[in-house]
Order: sequence, then C-alpha cells, then structure tokens
Amino acid sequence: MTATTAGDGSAPTPSAPGAQLAATELSATVSSAPEAAAPRIPQIVGHRGAAAVEPENTLLSFRRGIADGSDLLECDVHHSSDGADAVIHDATIDRTAEEESPLHTGAVADLTRAQLDRVLVGKGEHIPTLTQVLEAATREDGTRVPLLVEIKAPAAAQLVARILTEFFEDGDWEDPSAAPAQIISFHPEALRTARTEAPRIPRLLTTTATSTEFFETAAELEVAQIGVRIADARQADVDRARELGVQLNLWTARSEEELARALELGCDTITVDDPAWATRLIAEHTSG
Repeated sequence: MTATTAGDGSAPTPSAPGAQLAATELSATVSSAPEAAAPRIPQIVGHRGAAAVEPENTLLSFRRGIADGSDLLECDVHHSSDGADAVIHDATIDRTAEEESPLHTGAVADLTRAQLDRVLVGKGEHIPTLTQVLEAATREDGTRVPLLVEIKAPAAAQLVARILTEFFEDGDWEDPSAAPAQIISFHPEALRTARTEAPRIPRLLTTTATSTEFFETAAELEVAQIGVRIADARQADVDRARELGVQLNLWTARSEEELARALELGCDTITVDDPAWATRLIAEHTSG
C-alpha cells in the first residue's frame, strides 16, 4: 500500500508485554450495544503473520500468527525483476533486511528472485514466496487459515491470481464466505486485473479514509469486503458497508485505544500485529 495496512507504512509496533485493555473502555463498548443484541466479535487477521512478535511476512511469523489464534492471515506481495512473486511489505528490502544480510538494500522490482532468496530478514528467515505462505497457512489439525493477499504492486496482480488459481481446486471457491483466500489492494486497477483473471476469488478494496468515489469503486468491483484504517473509520462507513452488503475490515489495532475503537464501531474482521494479545482482550471483555 502506499498508504498501508500497517497504518502508516512504519514498522509494526509491538504490543506492550502484559498489556491489559482498560476495563472501562471495552466494558463501555459492550454495554453500548443494544440490550437485545450481542456485541459483534470480529475475526482476527494476523497482520503480516504476527508482526509484533516475529519478523514480519516470514514463514515464522505466519506460523506464530496461527499458533496465537488468528482466524485469518494477511500478507503482502511484490513483483521481482524476473517475474516472480515476493512476500514483503515495502517496495525495497532496506527496512526489513538485517545488517548482516548478504544483500540488504535495493528495490524489490529491480532484484531477481534468486537475489531475494539471499536476503535475511531476522531469526534466519528469508523472503518467502506466496506458495510457501499458502503451504504454511494450516493449523495443526490440517484445517486451512484463509489468507488475505495484498497486492502491493499492480504488476503483481495477474501473477497472484494465477498462483491462487493453481494452488486451490475449483470447488474451493464455490462458497465465497468460506474462500481460502481473498485478494486485497489499495489499487483498483490491481483488483480489476484480479477480477478478469480469477473472478471467483473474493476481492477486498482497502483505504485509509473513505470517500464517495471509494464506495462507488467498491461497488463497481463487486468486492466482498472493504478495509478502512481504524483512525479514519466513521459510523457512516460501517453503515455504508452494510448497505452494500459487504464485510468491513478495520486495520491495524496496535494499541488498546485502537482495539476499543474498532469494537465500538463494529466490524467483521480486525487486523492486528499481535493476535494473542487481541484475542485475549476481546475474549475477556466480550464474555458474559
């Protein structure tokens, strides 16, 4: 994202160890719901896996996100110079590559997949391929964890659609609500390409702040879900999503205040850097 699911494009901010969400904040969130209605409990999306506790967008991070209770995972995809995919957030490797990495600077689009394979991004991890992430996105019991695949560079849209189509069976897309993956982007043109290449794969259009044009584009693209940054989300966005019959994703909750705000607004999925932290706090303050 130029504006990103990270919120501001910066490195994820770890949740404070042992952080506890103020009881007054989430109690108020729950009690503010109509008495006859149970509070909406969103599904947890592990942002870049579990970006607050493991190197982001690595197989280690995705496996940690699953272990820590993510209902879904989110990853980012760029395009290498030789036409391969690379699961990395930034357009360059500069921020995430370790100093001791054999290669630690350069634009992803200017590097070959072989060069990207040499990059070390923490704890011995490398930049994975989308197929590797898909293979890792399973729980111990063998059930799949749906993957939200964000197209960072529109040039990667066709490739992502092809990889997802080849990885899954045709029958996996019959029920959109149980789809094993969704394609996300800030770029409408990327979703248009994805719709042309693989119309059965659900799409998610995301943004920092909504506008009339945003909702018009979401309707035109027939998306299954829209995403809005928590700080910029408003009740009108929630209402409009319901009117369109699409799900709402709010991103990215890294603080108690952001988590409380997302729950107060109500959403179907909430993106977090620390799935264990978010799962625990949501469970504590929506039980009973």
